[in-house]
Amino acid sequence: MKLGFVGTGTIAAAIIDGLGMAGVEASILVSPRNAEVAAALAGRHANVRIAADNQAVVDGSDVIVLAVRPQIAPEVIGQLSFRPDHHVVSLIATVPLDDLRRMTGGSVSAITRAVPLPSVARCQGPTALYPRDRAIEALFGRLGIAVPLENEAEFDVFTAATAVMASYFAFAGTVTGWMERHGTADEAALAFVAQMLRGLATAGPDRSFATLADEHQTRGGLNEQVVRAITADGIIAPLDEALDAVLDRIRGTRALSPD
Repeated sequence: MKLGFVGTGTIAAAIIDGLGMAGVEASILVSPRNAEVAAALAGRHANVRIAADNQAVVDGSDVIVLAVRPQIAPEVIGQLSFRPDHHVVSLIATVPLDDLRRMTGGSVSAITRAVPLPSVARCQGPTALYPRDRAIEALFGRLGIAVPLENEAEFDVFTAATAVMASYFAFAGTVTGWMERHGTADEAALAFVAQMLRGLATAGPDRSFATLADEHQTRGGLNEQVVRAITADGIIAPLDEALDAVLDRIRGTRALSPD
């Protein structure tokens, strides 16, 4: 496989590192725009080369991963010439398929939207994909699990759900900070909370999270006390509202089309 990356940010680097960990045989071209990241990737992986420019990435690849910011996507992609046999994989969360088709000139044989997470670098990431494509599913399946979806509206929901990652760490940081304020050593608090959350993460997904929440609290117990304090009817209302706002933002940015 000849794989090219237009844009070499955090997620592009995570994918490339994950492919290396998984032993995926591919010739990889990266754009030179982020020189430091590109050089680091080429230094870590013998199969990674830095292209002269974005068009050289496209010309030398069969599968092109678009990993640029939504704000500059129309300008960057609109300057590129694609072949009909190219397969484009877009990581641009707020740009829908119709806009991607227009940006790429309408001649590309296949376009897939993907939302990989940083954990693909450790081959532990779930990646939502739309539309279904066996080759792309197999590729991201090597980086964790691929989750093919049936429609673009569903893909938007999965994309919005990824916005909780920083909140997860902020939640953990609140717990460790509280422990430290009550006299515990920061190293001990960090190790304890990290291992507690790591253990909880392995409890799913064969049961619903609501079921797991019930199983991890007893009537009148300590866990029930905290759940009741931070939720209403089992729902963290501010988080629900925040995710609704993220989804509205994703669906409201479709004016990014260059037309």
